[in-house]
Amino acid sequence: MVVVGGGAAGLMAGACAAELGLRCVVLERRHRPGLKLLLCGNNRCNVTHRATVEEMLAAYGEPVAGFLRPALTAFPPEELRRWFADRGLRTTVHEDGRVFPASEQADDVVHCFRDVFRDREIPLVHQSPVQGIEREGNGYRVRTLHFSLVAPRVLVATGGVSYPKTGSVGDGQRFARELGHRVLPFRPGLAGLELDACKLVQGEPVSLPDTAVGLFCGGREMARTEGEILLDRTCARGPAMVNASRIMARENLRDVELRIDLFPALQLADLARRLMESPRARRGRKEASPLAPGEVFAFLAGQLPAAASPEAKAKLLKDWRIPVRGVRPLKEAMVTVGGVDLADIDPETMQSRRCPGLYFAGEVMDVDGPTGGYNLHAAFATARLAISAIAREAGSGLAQPPPPRPPRPFRNRR
Repeated sequence: MVVVGGGAAGLMAGACAAELGLRCVVLERRHRPGLKLLLCGNNRCNVTHRATVEEMLAAYGEPVAGFLRPALTAFPPEELRRWFADRGLRTTVHEDGRVFPASEQADDVVHCFRDVFRDREIPLVHQSPVQGIEREGNGYRVRTLHFSLVAPRVLVATGGVSYPKTGSVGDGQRFARELGHRVLPFRPGLAGLELDACKLVQGEPVSLPDTAVGLFCGGREMARTEGEILLDRTCARGPAMVNASRIMARENLRDVELRIDLFPALQLADLARRLMESPRARRGRKEASPLAPGEVFAFLAGQLPAAASPEAKAKLLKDWRIPVRGVRPLKEAMVTVGGVDLADIDPETMQSRRCPGLYFAGEVMDVDGPTGGYNLHAAFATARLAISAIAREAGSGLAQPPPPRPPRPFRNRR
Protein backbone atom coordinates (compact mmCIF):
# COMPACT_ATOMS: atom_id res chain seq x y z
CA MET A 1 0.00 0.00 0.00
CA VAL A 2 0.98 3.65 -0.44
CA VAL A 3 0.47 6.35 2.18
CA VAL A 4 0.44 9.84 0.68
CA GLY A 5 1.58 12.39 3.27
CA GLY A 6 4.08 12.25 6.11
CA GLY A 7 2.28 14.35 8.71
CA ALA A 8 0.62 13.17 11.91
CA ALA A 9 -1.87 10.87 10.16
CA GLY A 10 0.65 9.57 7.63
CA LEU A 11 3.25 8.79 10.28
CA MET A 12 0.75 6.91 12.43
CA ALA A 13 -0.51 5.06 9.36
CA GLY A 14 2.98 3.99 8.35
CA ALA A 15 3.88 2.89 11.87
CA CYS A 16 0.68 0.85 12.31
CA ALA A 17 1.01 -0.69 8.85
CA ALA A 18 4.54 -1.78 9.69
CA GLU A 19 3.46 -3.38 12.96
CA LEU A 20 0.62 -5.22 11.22
CA GLY A 21 3.01 -6.65 8.66
CA LEU A 22 1.66 -4.69 5.71
CA ARG A 23 4.02 -3.76 2.89
CA CYS A 24 3.93 0.02 2.82
CA VAL A 25 5.72 3.12 1.55
CA VAL A 26 5.09 6.67 2.80
CA LEU A 27 5.54 9.60 0.40
CA GLU A 28 6.21 13.06 1.84
CA ARG A 29 6.37 16.20 -0.31
CA ARG A 30 8.75 18.14 1.99
CA HIS A 31 12.35 17.46 3.02
CA ARG A 32 11.33 15.93 6.35
CA PRO A 33 8.14 14.51 7.86
CA GLY A 34 5.89 16.04 10.49
CA LEU A 35 6.65 19.71 9.87
CA LYS A 36 3.21 20.90 10.99
CA LEU A 37 3.24 18.45 13.89
CA LEU A 38 6.43 20.16 15.09
CA LEU A 39 4.52 23.45 15.41
CA CYS A 40 1.71 22.07 17.55
CA GLY A 41 1.39 23.28 21.11
CA ASN A 42 4.03 25.98 20.68
CA ASN A 43 6.57 23.39 19.52
CA ARG A 44 5.72 21.08 22.43
CA CYS A 45 3.12 18.99 20.57
CA ASN A 46 0.00 18.31 22.63
CA VAL A 47 -0.71 14.87 21.19
CA THR A 48 -4.14 14.39 22.77
CA HIS A 49 -6.37 15.42 25.66
CA ARG A 50 -7.14 13.71 28.95
CA ALA A 51 -10.90 13.79 28.22
CA THR A 52 -13.01 10.66 27.89
CA VAL A 53 -14.25 9.59 24.48
CA GLU A 54 -17.71 11.03 25.20
CA GLU A 55 -16.22 14.32 26.37
CA MET A 56 -14.07 14.54 23.26
CA LEU A 57 -17.01 13.81 20.98
CA ALA A 58 -19.04 16.54 22.69
CA ALA A 59 -16.17 18.97 22.09
CA TYR A 60 -15.94 18.11 18.39
CA GLY A 61 -19.66 18.62 17.86
CA GLU A 62 -21.69 17.33 14.95
CA PRO A 63 -21.25 16.20 12.25
CA VAL A 64 -17.63 15.53 13.18
CA ALA A 65 -18.46 13.69 16.41
CA GLY A 66 -20.70 11.11 14.79
CA PHE A 67 -18.14 10.44 12.11
CA LEU A 68 -15.23 10.10 14.56
CA ARG A 69 -17.02 7.91 17.11
CA PRO A 70 -15.75 4.56 15.71
CA ALA A 71 -12.16 5.83 15.43
CA LEU A 72 -12.08 7.32 18.94
CA THR A 73 -13.80 4.32 20.49
CA ALA A 74 -11.16 2.04 18.97
CA PHE A 75 -8.29 4.33 19.94
CA PRO A 76 -9.15 6.54 22.95
CA PRO A 77 -6.68 8.94 24.59
CA GLU A 78 -5.43 6.42 27.15
CA GLU A 79 -4.66 3.92 24.36
CA LEU A 80 -2.77 6.54 22.40
CA ARG A 81 -0.67 7.37 25.46
CA ARG A 82 -0.02 3.66 26.01
CA TRP A 83 0.97 3.28 22.35
CA PHE A 84 3.58 6.02 22.70
CA ALA A 85 4.81 4.66 26.05
CA ASP A 86 5.29 1.17 24.59
CA ARG A 87 7.58 2.75 22.00
CA GLY A 88 9.64 4.70 24.48
CA LEU A 89 7.87 8.07 24.53
CA ARG A 90 6.44 9.02 27.91
CA THR A 91 3.69 11.64 28.10
CA THR A 92 2.50 13.99 30.80
CA VAL A 93 -0.86 15.67 31.49
CA HIS A 94 -1.14 19.39 32.20
CA GLU A 95 -3.71 20.88 34.55
CA ASP A 96 -5.91 21.90 31.64
CA GLY A 97 -6.02 18.32 30.35
CA ARG A 98 -3.62 18.69 27.42
CA VAL A 99 -1.20 15.79 26.98
CA PHE A 100 2.40 16.47 25.94
CA PRO A 101 5.55 14.38 25.60
CA ALA A 102 7.28 14.38 28.97
CA SER A 103 10.21 16.23 27.39
CA GLU A 104 7.79 18.86 26.00
CA GLN A 105 9.71 18.68 22.73
CA ALA A 106 7.71 18.10 19.55
CA ASP A 107 10.84 16.66 17.92
CA ASP A 108 10.60 13.66 20.22
CA VAL A 109 7.16 12.74 18.84
CA VAL A 110 8.52 12.72 15.28
CA HIS A 111 11.60 10.78 16.38
CA CYS A 112 9.36 8.16 18.01
CA PHE A 113 7.62 7.53 14.70
CA ARG A 114 10.87 7.52 12.78
CA ASP A 115 12.30 4.94 15.17
CA VAL A 116 9.37 2.64 14.34
CA PHE A 117 9.97 3.19 10.62
CA ARG A 118 13.66 2.40 11.03
CA ASP A 119 13.15 -0.69 13.17
CA ARG A 120 10.41 -2.07 10.93
CA GLU A 121 12.22 -1.09 7.72
CA ILE A 122 9.40 1.03 6.30
CA PRO A 123 10.51 3.38 3.50
CA LEU A 124 9.76 7.07 4.04
CA VAL A 125 10.49 8.94 0.81
CA HIS A 126 11.07 12.68 1.22
CA GLN A 127 10.82 15.45 -1.39
CA SER A 128 8.33 13.40 -3.39
CA PRO A 129 5.21 15.50 -3.96
CA VAL A 130 2.50 13.36 -5.50
CA GLN A 131 1.22 14.73 -8.80
CA GLY A 132 -1.85 12.55 -9.11
CA ILE A 133 -3.68 9.36 -8.13
CA GLU A 134 -5.45 7.38 -10.86
CA ARG A 135 -7.39 4.15 -10.87
CA GLU A 136 -5.53 1.38 -12.62
CA GLY A 137 -6.78 -2.18 -12.82
CA ASN A 138 -7.80 -3.32 -9.36
CA GLY A 139 -5.74 -0.62 -7.67
CA TYR A 140 -4.26 2.82 -8.08
CA ARG A 141 -1.27 4.46 -9.71
CA VAL A 142 0.36 7.13 -7.55
CA ARG A 143 2.43 9.50 -9.68
CA THR A 144 5.26 11.71 -8.48
CA LEU A 145 7.45 13.90 -10.67
CA HIS A 146 10.18 11.25 -10.99
CA PHE A 147 8.49 7.89 -10.42
CA SER A 148 5.14 6.19 -9.97
CA LEU A 149 3.88 3.35 -7.80
CA VAL A 150 0.99 0.95 -8.31
CA ALA A 151 -0.78 -0.45 -5.26
CA PRO A 152 -4.12 -2.10 -4.53
CA ARG A 153 -4.75 0.35 -1.67
CA VAL A 154 -3.85 4.00 -1.09
CA LEU A 155 -4.29 6.09 2.05
CA VAL A 156 -4.47 9.86 1.52
CA ALA A 157 -3.20 11.74 4.59
CA THR A 158 -2.10 15.08 3.15
CA GLY A 159 -3.68 17.37 5.75
CA GLY A 160 -5.61 20.60 5.26
CA VAL A 161 -4.44 23.83 3.67
CA SER A 162 -3.32 25.91 6.65
CA TYR A 163 0.41 26.57 7.16
CA PRO A 164 1.14 25.72 3.49
CA LYS A 165 4.91 25.98 4.04
CA THR A 166 4.71 22.73 6.02
CA GLY A 167 3.43 20.93 2.92
CA SER A 168 -0.34 21.23 3.47
CA VAL A 169 -1.33 22.67 0.11
CA GLY A 170 -4.63 20.95 -0.68
CA ASP A 171 -3.33 18.32 -3.08
CA GLY A 172 -5.14 15.48 -1.28
CA GLN A 173 -8.46 17.25 -1.70
CA ARG A 174 -7.63 17.75 -5.39
CA PHE A 175 -6.92 14.03 -5.82
CA ALA A 176 -10.22 13.24 -4.11
CA ARG A 177 -12.14 15.63 -6.36
CA GLU A 178 -10.52 14.19 -9.48
CA LEU A 179 -11.65 10.73 -8.35
CA GLY A 180 -15.24 11.88 -8.01
CA HIS A 181 -15.49 12.92 -4.36
CA ARG A 182 -17.21 16.00 -3.07
CA VAL A 183 -14.92 18.53 -1.39
CA LEU A 184 -16.41 21.15 0.92
CA PRO A 185 -15.07 24.74 0.79
CA PHE A 186 -12.06 25.56 2.95
CA ARG A 187 -12.49 27.98 5.87
CA PRO A 188 -10.05 29.00 8.61
CA GLY A 189 -10.53 27.12 11.87
CA LEU A 190 -8.71 27.97 15.12
CA ALA A 191 -7.67 31.34 13.73
CA GLY A 192 -7.30 34.76 15.31
CA LEU A 193 -10.25 37.14 15.35
CA GLU A 194 -10.00 40.77 14.28
CA LEU A 195 -11.66 42.97 16.89
CA ASP A 196 -11.86 46.69 17.54
CA ALA A 197 -10.67 45.84 21.06
CA CYS A 198 -7.21 45.17 19.63
CA LYS A 199 -6.82 48.96 19.30
CA LEU A 200 -6.70 49.11 23.10
CA VAL A 201 -3.35 47.29 23.10
CA GLN A 202 -0.58 49.86 23.19
CA GLY A 203 2.47 47.79 24.06
CA GLU A 204 2.95 44.12 24.91
CA PRO A 205 0.12 41.64 24.22
CA VAL A 206 -2.53 41.57 26.94
CA SER A 207 -3.63 38.26 28.46
CA LEU A 208 -7.15 37.96 29.85
CA PRO A 209 -7.28 34.51 31.48
CA ASP A 210 -10.26 32.38 32.48
CA THR A 211 -12.93 34.11 30.42
CA ALA A 212 -16.32 32.89 29.18
CA VAL A 213 -17.40 34.00 25.71
CA GLY A 214 -20.85 33.87 24.15
CA LEU A 215 -21.22 33.99 20.36
CA PHE A 216 -24.36 35.92 19.42
CA CYS A 217 -26.05 36.36 16.05
CA GLY A 218 -29.11 38.59 15.82
CA GLY A 219 -29.31 38.74 19.59
CA ARG A 220 -29.41 34.93 19.96
CA GLU A 221 -26.61 32.96 21.61
CA MET A 222 -25.26 30.37 19.18
CA ALA A 223 -22.37 28.89 21.18
CA ARG A 224 -20.00 29.46 24.09
CA THR A 225 -16.26 29.10 24.55
CA GLU A 226 -13.98 29.62 27.53
CA GLY A 227 -10.34 30.08 28.43
CA GLU A 228 -7.66 32.67 27.85
CA ILE A 229 -7.96 35.61 25.47
CA LEU A 230 -4.66 36.98 24.16
CA LEU A 231 -4.94 40.41 22.57
CA ASP A 232 -2.29 42.07 20.45
CA ARG A 233 -2.47 44.93 17.96
CA THR A 234 -3.57 42.71 15.08
CA CYS A 235 -6.03 40.20 16.49
CA ALA A 236 -7.34 38.22 19.45
CA ARG A 237 -6.05 34.70 19.99
CA GLY A 238 -5.98 32.24 22.87
CA PRO A 239 -8.30 29.24 23.33
CA ALA A 240 -11.48 31.26 23.83
CA MET A 241 -10.96 33.19 20.59
CA VAL A 242 -9.61 30.50 18.26
CA ASN A 243 -12.28 28.04 19.36
CA ALA A 244 -14.85 30.75 18.63
CA SER A 245 -13.43 31.15 15.11
CA ARG A 246 -13.75 27.40 14.52
CA ILE A 247 -17.41 27.45 15.56
CA MET A 248 -18.03 30.43 13.28
CA ALA A 249 -16.53 28.54 10.35
CA ARG A 250 -18.21 25.21 11.14
CA GLU A 251 -21.66 26.82 11.60
CA ASN A 252 -21.14 29.46 8.85
CA LEU A 253 -21.99 32.24 11.32
CA ARG A 254 -22.01 35.85 10.10
CA ASP A 255 -22.28 39.18 11.90
CA VAL A 256 -21.14 37.68 15.19
CA GLU A 257 -21.04 39.69 18.40
CA LEU A 258 -18.92 38.39 21.28
CA ARG A 259 -20.24 38.88 24.80
CA ILE A 260 -17.35 38.30 27.13
CA ASP A 261 -17.45 37.60 30.85
CA LEU A 262 -13.97 38.48 32.07
CA PHE A 263 -14.65 37.17 35.59
CA PRO A 264 -17.03 34.19 35.23
CA ALA A 265 -16.15 32.89 38.70
CA LEU A 266 -17.59 36.04 40.35
CA GLN A 267 -21.20 37.17 40.61
CA LEU A 268 -22.00 40.72 39.54
CA ALA A 269 -22.42 42.01 43.13
CA ASP A 270 -19.19 40.35 44.27
CA LEU A 271 -17.30 41.87 41.36
CA ALA A 272 -18.67 45.34 42.12
CA ARG A 273 -17.54 44.95 45.72
CA ARG A 274 -14.05 43.90 44.58
CA LEU A 275 -13.82 47.03 42.42
CA MET A 276 -14.29 49.15 45.54
CA GLU A 277 -11.59 47.34 47.53
CA SER A 278 -8.20 48.81 48.17
CA PRO A 279 -5.06 46.86 47.18
CA ARG A 280 -4.47 46.24 50.87
CA ALA A 281 -7.89 44.62 51.30
CA ARG A 282 -7.27 42.03 48.62
CA ARG A 283 -3.67 41.31 49.60
CA GLY A 284 -3.19 37.67 50.54
CA ARG A 285 -6.44 36.52 48.90
CA LYS A 286 -6.22 34.20 45.96
CA GLU A 287 -8.03 35.83 43.03
CA ALA A 288 -10.02 33.90 40.46
CA SER A 289 -7.90 35.74 37.88
CA PRO A 290 -4.25 36.83 38.11
CA LEU A 291 -5.54 40.30 37.22
CA ALA A 292 -7.48 42.37 39.71
CA PRO A 293 -10.85 43.65 38.44
CA GLY A 294 -9.60 47.21 38.71
CA GLU A 295 -6.60 46.43 36.53
CA VAL A 296 -8.81 44.92 33.85
CA PHE A 297 -11.16 47.88 33.95
CA ALA A 298 -8.17 50.22 33.59
CA PHE A 299 -7.30 48.36 30.39
CA LEU A 300 -10.83 49.01 29.15
CA ALA A 301 -10.62 52.75 29.98
CA GLY A 302 -12.80 54.67 27.57
CA GLN A 303 -15.52 52.02 27.45
CA LEU A 304 -17.16 53.76 30.43
CA PRO A 305 -16.46 57.06 32.19
CA ALA A 306 -13.86 56.77 34.93
CA ALA A 307 -16.48 58.08 37.38
CA ALA A 308 -18.92 55.29 36.55
CA SER A 309 -20.36 53.41 39.49
CA PRO A 310 -18.79 50.10 40.61
CA GLU A 311 -21.98 48.36 39.45
CA ALA A 312 -21.66 49.81 35.94
CA LYS A 313 -17.99 48.85 35.78
CA ALA A 314 -18.77 45.32 36.98
CA LYS A 315 -21.48 44.99 34.33
CA LEU A 316 -18.95 45.92 31.64
CA LEU A 317 -16.50 43.32 32.94
CA LYS A 318 -19.24 40.66 33.00
CA ASP A 319 -20.79 41.59 29.65
CA TRP A 320 -18.16 43.17 27.39
CA ARG A 321 -19.68 43.27 23.92
CA ILE A 322 -17.46 43.31 20.84
CA PRO A 323 -18.46 42.74 17.19
CA VAL A 324 -16.19 40.45 15.18
CA ARG A 325 -14.74 42.48 12.30
CA GLY A 326 -12.98 39.60 10.58
CA VAL A 327 -11.07 36.33 10.86
CA ARG A 328 -7.38 35.96 10.11
CA PRO A 329 -6.57 34.25 6.78
CA LEU A 330 -6.58 30.51 6.28
CA LYS A 331 -2.81 30.30 5.91
CA GLU A 332 -2.52 31.43 9.57
CA ALA A 333 -5.18 29.07 10.94
CA MET A 334 -4.23 26.07 13.06
CA VAL A 335 -6.71 23.82 11.24
CA THR A 336 -8.81 23.76 8.09
CA VAL A 337 -12.58 23.53 8.23
CA GLY A 338 -13.75 21.82 5.04
CA GLY A 339 -12.23 19.09 2.90
CA VAL A 340 -13.39 15.73 1.60
CA ASP A 341 -17.08 15.37 2.39
CA LEU A 342 -17.64 12.92 5.26
CA ALA A 343 -20.67 11.50 3.45
CA ASP A 344 -18.25 10.02 0.89
CA ILE A 345 -16.27 8.10 3.55
CA ASP A 346 -17.22 5.06 5.64
CA PRO A 347 -16.60 6.06 9.30
CA GLU A 348 -16.11 2.41 10.29
CA THR A 349 -13.12 1.96 7.94
CA MET A 350 -12.15 5.39 6.52
CA GLN A 351 -12.57 3.85 3.07
CA SER A 352 -14.06 5.89 0.25
CA ARG A 353 -17.66 5.05 -0.58
CA ARG A 354 -16.91 5.97 -4.21
CA CYS A 355 -13.51 4.35 -4.81
CA PRO A 356 -12.89 0.96 -3.13
CA GLY A 357 -9.31 0.65 -1.98
CA LEU A 358 -8.92 4.41 -1.41
CA TYR A 359 -8.78 5.56 2.21
CA PHE A 360 -8.51 8.91 4.00
CA ALA A 361 -7.16 9.98 7.39
CA GLY A 362 -6.75 13.24 9.25
CA GLU A 363 -7.40 16.80 8.17
CA VAL A 364 -7.72 16.06 4.45
CA MET A 365 -11.30 15.20 5.42
CA ASP A 366 -13.85 17.69 6.72
CA VAL A 367 -12.72 16.90 10.26
CA ASP A 368 -11.66 19.49 12.83
CA GLY A 369 -11.80 19.99 16.58
CA PRO A 370 -11.08 22.57 19.28
CA THR A 371 -7.60 23.44 20.40
CA GLY A 372 -5.95 21.28 23.04
CA GLY A 373 -4.92 18.02 21.35
CA TYR A 374 -8.22 17.17 19.65
CA ASN A 375 -7.01 17.60 16.09
CA LEU A 376 -3.88 15.50 16.50
CA HIS A 377 -5.87 12.77 18.20
CA ALA A 378 -8.36 12.74 15.32
CA ALA A 379 -5.46 12.36 12.88
CA PHE A 380 -3.89 9.50 14.83
CA ALA A 381 -7.19 7.68 15.47
CA THR A 382 -8.50 7.87 11.90
CA ALA A 383 -5.15 6.69 10.53
CA ARG A 384 -5.06 3.72 12.89
CA LEU A 385 -8.66 2.79 12.06
CA ALA A 386 -7.94 2.95 8.33
CA ILE A 387 -4.87 0.73 8.64
CA SER A 388 -6.76 -1.81 10.78
CA ALA A 389 -9.45 -1.96 8.08
CA ILE A 390 -6.85 -2.35 5.34
CA ALA A 391 -5.16 -5.16 7.29
CA ARG A 392 -8.46 -7.02 7.59
CA GLU A 393 -9.21 -6.49 3.91
CA ALA A 394 -5.73 -7.64 2.96
CA GLY A 395 -6.20 -10.81 4.99
CA SER A 396 -3.32 -10.27 7.38
CA GLY A 397 -5.31 -11.99 10.13
CA LEU A 398 -4.30 -9.31 12.61
CA ALA A 399 -7.22 -7.32 13.98
CA GLN A 400 -4.92 -5.67 16.50
CA PRO A 401 -1.20 -4.88 16.25
CA PRO A 402 1.11 -7.49 17.78
CA PRO A 403 3.12 -6.60 20.88
CA PRO A 404 5.77 -4.04 19.91
CA ARG A 405 9.43 -4.90 19.87
CA PRO A 406 11.21 -3.90 23.08
CA PRO A 407 11.83 -0.16 22.69
CA ARG A 408 15.33 1.14 22.47
CA PRO A 409 16.32 3.59 25.21
CA PHE A 410 14.75 6.89 24.21
CA ARG A 411 16.89 9.99 24.48
CA ASN A 412 16.08 13.60 23.93
CA ARG A 413 17.83 14.42 20.67
CA ARG A 414 18.52 18.00 21.66
